[in-house]
Amino acid sequence: MSDQTVDSGSRGPDGGMNRRSLLRAVGTGAAVVGGGGLLQACSSGIKGASSGSGSTNSLTIGWIHPLTGPLAGFGAPDNWVLSKIKQTTPYKSGFKIGSKTYSVTIKSYDSQSSPTRAGDLARTAILTDHVDLLLASSTPETVNAVSSQAESLGTPLICSNIPWEPWYINLGGNPQKPTVKPKFVVMYFLGAEHLVKCFIPMWDRIHAQLHTNKLVAAAFPNDADGNAFRAVFPPIAEAAGYKMVLSAPYPDGTTDYSSMISQFKSSGADFFTNVPLPPDFATMWKQSAQQGFKPKLATVAKVLLFPPDAYALGALSYNVATDAWWAPSLPWKSSFTGETCQQLANDFETATNGQWNSNISNYSLFEAAHAALTSVSDPHDKAEVANAIHQVNLPEAVAGPLNFASGGPAPGVAITPPVGIQWQKGTKFPVEAQVVDNTLQPQAKITADLQPTNK
Repeated sequence: MSDQTVDSGSRGPDGGMNRRSLLRAVGTGAAVVGGGGLLQACSSGIKGASSGSGSTNSLTIGWIHPLTGPLAGFGAPDNWVLSKIKQTTPYKSGFKIGSKTYSVTIKSYDSQSSPTRAGDLARTAILTDHVDLLLASSTPETVNAVSSQAESLGTPLICSNIPWEPWYINLGGNPQKPTVKPKFVVMYFLGAEHLVKCFIPMWDRIHAQLHTNKLVAAAFPNDADGNAFRAVFPPIAEAAGYKMVLSAPYPDGTTDYSSMISQFKSSGADFFTNVPLPPDFATMWKQSAQQGFKPKLATVAKVLLFPPDAYALGALSYNVATDAWWAPSLPWKSSFTGETCQQLANDFETATNGQWNSNISNYSLFEAAHAALTSVSDPHDKAEVANAIHQVNLPEAVAGPLNFASGGPAPGVAITPPVGIQWQKGTKFPVEAQVVDNTLQPQAKITADLQPTNK
């Protein structure tokens, strides 16, 4: 049995684009590169190509993710995911690679939702803990900094839960001409374009019901996600017949949204969309209710993705729609155990007494890690492992089919399309996430009808 541990100090609570605009989209994440540049073929990566964990018969995998801080909702299911991974045969009994069996240790690092800390932890994991493979998840605030360090220090990294455009730009790529191939880094998730394409069918259905003006108020902050969305959303929305009323780029942590709300009310916009930090949305949405901004449908991104955030808003969360990159009604299965999405969701709800969470899909970080490490001759050879992660092609995984080798919008990118969900008044839980649109993911079962946020 492998000696698999989680770093005890990092446990957290359960619970068509313009090139200049796209380059700005990196925001804070691009600044946190530490000592390394972007996509450097630097000597440190070459020197470290064959250095991994100290023991030849053991492997160390590091996972950097936000367990505390304003992005803690993204990490809420992660400790449960780790508990499930520990129970799988490969991680419990070791990875069989050639004629050897390697015990596996997992080290969990809490980024505390800080880009600076995320970059520092990546350096610690690589240079001090000598991880053989890194994992990183949840928003540019964590993933971009880790990606920069992994690429410059020559350590293979698999990422999830970050829109691919800001991730790719941070590594020196241009989403319009995606020719740059990161050497050590791959990722799976969706893109900003998938979010607006997820929202538009819901806008269309509300427009058909209520004959709207097709104006969409958009609150995009001055950060990596906000700047990417500001570049990506308007041309796609306009091609579908919608006009966006954009807020000024505002700083994360803003506490008074009166001028923005006044702008949106004056415009008469019938729809609302955004991509803020979760605490900022709670403040803005409460002020919107107080000041009388009541769009016919709110389709939000990066917020109300997880049950506790919806519970905290109470009735103000009713009939607010968002995206979900994973849901119990998807037909995917674990490549380790054969457990279905619904079985995993049921297990999570039993274990935590809480509602399912889309980041149960982080399970697939470990599926991809296993696929890569067991395909090489020497799992301590970082150059060989880096090549292997780019060749991973899993037809079955909890997050859905993962193919880093081909088919994505850029090298090293696998897309897991979202479904549209809506928070509706619940029976088992105060509010419940219902799948209301499957345009981009037809395999998902619809669980409720889409309702207007306000009539």
